[in-house]
Amino acid sequence: METRQKILKVLTTIPAGVRYSTSDWGRILGDDKREIRHTLGDLEAEGTIEVVRDEGRPDKPLYRLKEG
Repeated sequence: METRQKILKVLTTIPAGVRYSTSDWGRILGDDKREIRHTLGDLEAEGTIEVVRDEGRPDKPLYRLKEG
């Protein structure tokens, strides 16, 4: 299964609002982190997911399915 499909499958299965970091995605999917980051960037650019940056950790973005 393609990385994009895996990410969307997880995001549509979990409760709304749950956020995952790139490290979390690496553990969940077992795919290459560079490929995961690239795919997450594409999904964000399309407006499918949104990135939430914690004030305490702006270097560690969290991703979730965009509502609506």
